[in-house]
Amino acid sequence: MRKRRRLSALSVLGGTVLLMVAASAAPASAEVIQGPCTGSATFDNGVTVTEATPLSQVVVIPPEGDVDYSGDTHLPPTDEEEPFSGSASIETALGVRAPIVNWPEPPGETKLTQSSGTYTYEAPAWVPRGTGAIKVTATHTQRGQVCTAAFNVALEGDPGTQAAVAVGLTAVAGAATLAAGTKRKGK
Repeated sequence: MRKRRRLSALSVLGGTVLLMVAASAAPASAEVIQGPCTGSATFDNGVTVTEATPLSQVVVIPPEGDVDYSGDTHLPPTDEEEPFSGSASIETALGVRAPIVNWPEPPGETKLTQSSGTYTYEAPAWVPRGTGAIKVTATHTQRGQVCTAAFNVALEGDPGTQAAVAVGLTAVAGAATLAAGTKRKGK
């Protein structure tokens, strides 16, 4: 009976550790791109990503700064204003998703089929630094055409307190699992 409890506890602990390792690994997926649009983004540290940057490549960027961007839908010019929309979001290795920006703000119309400029960003404190990949996805819709591009980034910096808390909680959960599987004296 005692061996069975220990085996069960070790199985649960092993499964928990495997799940945590799998959840903290960088996301593995194929390159994502939809539509004929092209674009680029150049960050303060000189790193540039384009629609051709594969998801297998993780680029390291500052947790805050400016990004110079440009994009082209390759649609023919029009003389009339037309509605358009777009957004960018992130997804961490643990599956936490969050929006970065929506455009235009407020909603509007345009004659332009290409754009460029500078966007100032700041990653929220809960987004891990110096660890696995964070998937950035951008989508633009105009005149019925949808373009989507994605790339993986890692934020410069030290995991710091977040990593220490995660390790501590894993150790506590492991000890509790082992303790639950052992027979106490006198019982």
